[in-house]
Amino acid sequence: MELYRKYRPATFESVIGQNHIIKTLVNQVEKNRVGHAYLFTGTRGTGKTTCAKIFARAINCLSPVNGSPCGKCDACKALEGNNLDIIEMDAASNNGVDHIRDIIDRLKYPPVSGKYKVYIIDEVHMLSPGAFNAFLKTLEEPPSYVVFILATTEIHKLPQTIISRCMRFDFRLVPSSLIGERIKQVYEREGISYDEDVIPLLADAGEGSVRDALSIADRCVREGERITYDDVTDILGTSKRQEIYALFDAIITGDVGETLKNAEAIGSKGKIMSVVAKDLISFAKDVLLAKTTGKQMLRGSEDAVNQILIRAERCSVNSLVSVIKIFSSVDADLRYSVSPLITFEMTAVRAARLYDSDISALEERIARIERNGVTVVDNSAQTRPVEPEQKKNDDRPMDAIGIWGRLTTFFRRNESMSFYTVAGAQNRVRIEDRNLVVEANTTDYETLMSQPFRDAVERAFRDDGVTLAYVVERRKTGVNMDREAERMKKLSGSVKFNIIKK
Repeated sequence: MELYRKYRPATFESVIGQNHIIKTLVNQVEKNRVGHAYLFTGTRGTGKTTCAKIFARAINCLSPVNGSPCGKCDACKALEGNNLDIIEMDAASNNGVDHIRDIIDRLKYPPVSGKYKVYIIDEVHMLSPGAFNAFLKTLEEPPSYVVFILATTEIHKLPQTIISRCMRFDFRLVPSSLIGERIKQVYEREGISYDEDVIPLLADAGEGSVRDALSIADRCVREGERITYDDVTDILGTSKRQEIYALFDAIITGDVGETLKNAEAIGSKGKIMSVVAKDLISFAKDVLLAKTTGKQMLRGSEDAVNQILIRAERCSVNSLVSVIKIFSSVDADLRYSVSPLITFEMTAVRAARLYDSDISALEERIARIERNGVTVVDNSAQTRPVEPEQKKNDDRPMDAIGIWGRLTTFFRRNESMSFYTVAGAQNRVRIEDRNLVVEANTTDYETLMSQPFRDAVERAFRDDGVTLAYVVERRKTGVNMDREAERMKKLSGSVKFNIIKK
């Protein structure tokens, strides 16, 4: 039998991560204040059906123990396995009006073994509109011996008329630490040997679902063999630690060549790139955690913790946040991309270029223009402004990287991280005929041209000696311009900033 079925909780004490719900249900059993309709909602594998089954047996138990069924009385024994008093129905396959009418017809028959007849309707959001309408009156005023427990993963699909007739309980994602403890207990009961560092990996893979985590843990079991970290990474399709270390190091040093090399090496092994991105995000998050709180909150082996601490010394908080945001935003692109590897590689290069142009190097480059600074005039009409009288030092060479670097640094310190990330990602910046030209890709161009971004630029350069005015130059993108002319004008091209020194 599968581990998640074999070790499904039989009492409320065994349910993990849902104490806010268990306390209420136990209190209702002990005080004999049972309602007529309950709604359990939450993501998969968090205990909705399990709690429904325990509650159904507990309210019928003749002598419940701490709010849970005793398992020894006549009622508990009668309700084991198939019985006539606890009816489970899958609304995904029984979603018509006739199925609801069948339930209504059976309500006139009282329970056989216990005090209550309980209907557990799973995936209730799958009922048809007609079925919901047929169910309304019965759900509001069922016979005194009938209890309905509705379970759903998609509460937004339920009519408000159904929700308002039920006592609602929201099941939360279970913390990885609790899932890890449950996996340990199961492995120890099964006599399975394992390396200590596989537990956090398995717990995180469940993503808050106890059932998913135990299913993955079950797949890793080999008869008579010890479960190792490499075994789990192979099964999950994730990257080995050394591969993530190498890729992360290449990114934080701004080495584009090494970044591409390591990304290609991971992709050539058939890894799922969206999973690799999650691994990199998880590692960057651990480094950020070590940077801000120390090692007390880190999990894993001593070597893994030491590797995190080493990198925490070399990274800034803002840079780690930027890397996490960059890779977090690429999930949908990886999922639907024709070439996920190339998409991942370009994302990694973008993160590496951010490091290359951001931290100390940028601040050193802009030191020589600190005396000037910048002020922005937004020329929405896209006309070049008339140059005012210039200073004597106007013949000094203008530094495109330095000017754009000052803007990026200001965003890092004072503006939203989204503006900082977009500005820091622009590496095609140059001076052309007294214009600062930024060649932006499709996504970033739209941000650069937005009014909030223009306002932020104005705040950055308000009191300094250089004026930047927007001058827009749009370029063709190879699509049918007759059909998509207006849309493409807004989505791609170059942004020119006309530079004027006071």
